[in-house]
Amino acid sequence: MNLLVNRSAKRLLILLVSVLFAGAVFTQITAYNNAGRFKNEMITHDYALAGYLSAKHPELASDIRAAFTADKTESGIEAGKALLEQAGYIKSINSNLLPGVKEFYRSNVTINLIYSLVMGAAVFLTVWLFLRALYNKLDEYNHNVIKIIEGEISTRLDDSEEGTLAKLAASVNTLTASLNTHIEREKHSRIFLKDVLTNVSHQLKTPLSALTMYTEIMRNENPDNEVIADFLDKSENELDRMQALIANLLKLARLDAGIIELSLKDYVLNDIIRQAAASFETRLLQEEKTLAVKADSEVHYACDREWLLEALSNLIKNAAEHTTRGNRIGVSLEETPVLVKITVRDNGEGIHPDDINHIFKRFYRSRFSQNKQGTGIGLTLAESVIEMHGGFISVESSGKTGTEFTVHLPRLTKL
Repeated sequence: MNLLVNRSAKRLLILLVSVLFAGAVFTQITAYNNAGRFKNEMITHDYALAGYLSAKHPELASDIRAAFTADKTESGIEAGKALLEQAGYIKSINSNLLPGVKEFYRSNVTINLIYSLVMGAAVFLTVWLFLRALYNKLDEYNHNVIKIIEGEISTRLDDSEEGTLAKLAASVNTLTASLNTHIEREKHSRIFLKDVLTNVSHQLKTPLSALTMYTEIMRNENPDNEVIADFLDKSENELDRMQALIANLLKLARLDAGIIELSLKDYVLNDIIRQAAASFETRLLQEEKTLAVKADSEVHYACDREWLLEALSNLIKNAAEHTTRGNRIGVSLEETPVLVKITVRDNGEGIHPDDINHIFKRFYRSRFSQNKQGTGIGLTLAESVIEMHGGFISVESSGKTGTEFTVHLPRLTKL
């Protein structure tokens, strides 16, 4: 990544270089001033020393001047060192014993401390302002991305500057536009599919009604012919299957097209379950199967009655199709503070392990149950309805204990 392309990073680098340059200039000025002060301290010290010597030995005035202005020899330095060391004037002497050195040290410590604090504050303020602007921009991006995830596809990330963040904003905007186009295309495709299925279904209803009528006429014309009666029974069963398939296809098409809006009202789930179970009483009685509904207390829930009734009816119908004479079907209702669970269980043949992950796929028919009735979309329809209510369906099955479908409905649904 080229940092110089990013305007914000470039601005930060320029500010830091400017601060460091100003610090370097300030350091040079300080060093120059320190050198001048040190020179003045040395001259003042020499003045005091010359004054002391001239007061003691006025006859040596010319020699005293020469001592400060003439070139110094190495032997002279060593002789002076030996002389002063006898009085304790050595390099390791404590600086506090020398007032001039002590004062010079204090003034330099103060200046250096002030310089360090100013430089540190300038660098900190520069970096802090840059990071604050950067993270404010990132927070804004994050907020807008969350809005996009929640469905506000028209949301855009506005960034007119150059650099990495602007490229990120442009990429997100491009992705959002692509998603919006895809969603619109998918919506049109679903509406088109719904219209096609609706038209085809309406076109099929007329010949199906005619076939049903012809079957009834043929049954009345040949009441004693067992072979014809058997074929007519089979024909009526297949016609019923076709009519059920068409009805379910229409419902599924409406759900897929996303044009269904649930009418959520407060209902007693016990009544909806009993209504769904009642619609299968005659069939189960003929097939010698039992259906029991268990609910310890009355449960109220905000739902769309017709669609939830459709989902539960499909689960009970699925249980009826995969059980044999003498089997039992049970529907139970439980309530917790966060969930409502409706369980449809049976002690039938169970679901083969190879099918357990595919049973909710539309038109899926197991190779192990080809002799069973059904259209292959009942469970798909039930799952779609439950998901529209914000819930989900789980399934457990075993060849020994049968199958158990559990509808999980969240208590967070609001009217």
